[in-house]
Amino acid sequence: MPRVQGYEATVEAARRALETAQNALARDVGQAVVNAEWAFLRDKFDVGALIELVSGLAAKPDFVTKLHASADKARDQQPQRGRPPKPSTAASELKTLQLNGGASGTAM
Repeated sequence: MPRVQGYEATVEAARRALETAQNALARDVGQAVVNAEWAFLRDKFDVGALIELVSGLAAKPDFVTKLHASADKARDQQPQRGRPPKPSTAASELKTLQLNGGASGTAM
């Protein structure tokens, strides 16, 4: 039976992680609105009207495509984190050939 308890704990942890991820988007949107310092939003009715406008725009594929392109561009401009990717085999073989003056590093 301990195996079932381990499975149930795993399912519960996955459920909590999913809820956290779903709530993160709402937090991110709220934080972006707060940081935008939009002086024209006066009350919850203005916010509701803004949400309705964005919902209407989101129904248009061109708007969504432009929004995703803009977000991808901003994401790509962030500094890379972690270890850089390893060079591909073809690139490392080309570098070996260049370093050896065109001779292969393997004997035939």
